[in-house]
Amino acid sequence: MFRGIVALATAALVITAGAASAELATWNQERVAKYAEELTVATNNLKQALDAVGIQNIAQQNAMYQAKDTVEMLHRASTGLAESLKQGKGRDETLPRFKRVDTLRRDAEEDGRRADIPESVFARVFEVGGALIKLYPYYIDQPARGEEKTE
Repeated sequence: MFRGIVALATAALVITAGAASAELATWNQERVAKYAEELTVATNNLKQALDAVGIQNIAQQNAMYQAKDTVEMLHRASTGLAESLKQGKGRDETLPRFKRVDTLRRDAEEDGRRADIPESVFARVFEVGGALIKLYPYYIDQPARGEEKTE
């Protein structure tokens, strides 16, 4: 059941992110820094929720350790993004870190599937996705639905 919920949440994240970011939003340093701080709080909450989960299935022990490690890296990268934005670094300077955060989010999602994390942790996963969605329009230029990106 959990895997079905994760798949549904992933689909919702992709659809929402695509719809929300038809084109790059006008850069607003203060707003983007605020959203990055929200992401840091969300990743910390997820990290704490995972840390509170005991290993219940010895066969999935390594997968759970991998998920915890990936979420720790996600939290560190999110914190670094927020700190860079607070220091006044702009889109171009922080884009590589944003992309790293996004990659780690996908990795954490996959690791969570393999570890079969409990549904009690799932609310924290939604928080991270919600916080990241707010940043997408400032970093990712995607065509609107039905349109193709021209260069």
